Amino acid sequence: MNWALHHVALSAQDITRARWFFGELIGLSGTASDDNDGGAHTQFGAEGRGLHLTKPRRSVGSSGGQIVHPAGGRHLAITVEDLNTVVANLDRASISYVETPGDGQSITTLDPSLNLIEFHQAQEADDTDGNHPWEQDWGWGVHHVNLQVADVREAVAFFTEMAGMPEGPWHVPETMGDVSIDPAQLALLPLGDDNRGLHLNRPDATFALRNGFAHNPTIGGHPAFWVPDIKAVMRRFDEAGVLYTDAGVYAMPHMHQIYVLDLTANFIEVNQHV
Repeated sequence: MNWALHHVALSAQDITRARWFFGELIGLSGTASDDNDGGAHTQFGAEGRGLHLTKPRRSVGSSGGQIVHPAGGRHLAITVEDLNTVVANLDRASISYVETPGDGQSITTLDPSLNLIEFHQAQEADDTDGNHPWEQDWGWGVHHVNLQVADVREAVAFFTEMAGMPEGPWHVPETMGDVSIDPAQLALLPLGDDNRGLHLNRPDATFALRNGFAHNPTIGGHPAFWVPDIKAVMRRFDEAGVLYTDAGVYAMPHMHQIYVLDLTANFIEVNQHV
């Protein structure tokens, strides 16, 4: 089944400052806000694709005797060509999900490591072969999303069996950092041949220490945004006094990567094909 990265959603304590961080410092475009929610939500991208930022709401609910939190916070949204097939697979596996009220075009479920995942039905204008052509108009895009998982092989089985997202090989640079590509540590569900797509990563507590980084990209999960000029991003970080890790080209061929925490301490990767 073909698929695409639709959007990634993160929490932001201060939406105004989040717009500055992602818009002015990283250089993401396409900012939009919903006037009906009192400025508690903003987007970068277009037509719902890209990055969503939402101010956390102080609310809880319950279901089946369990306390649950709202689904408006951190999550990954994936576009699939046949949502009915995904639903049928989840039903057969007795995996619970929630349909979007009044929508009929998307569902929300949990992967085996309790990452919140949305599956969206592709529309006629959507391209689910991994090209993401709309990003050419933006001048940036979502290169990949890294999910922290407890069991990599169990996570791979979930996405391949439920959504038909095949696993692919991890491509390495000529000179690689201290990075494990053991399939029990790291897996790639690719969109294209440049390690783009969905990364499934088991936490590696000594990763940052071994590589001399200030940030550990294997812990907590993160979205990775490609930009046309990563050195300009680093200059703006320097001018704003933002701490970041310049990893260089160390884990993916011809891909310069930097790591940073946003103002709500969400882990963020920025990269550029060089």
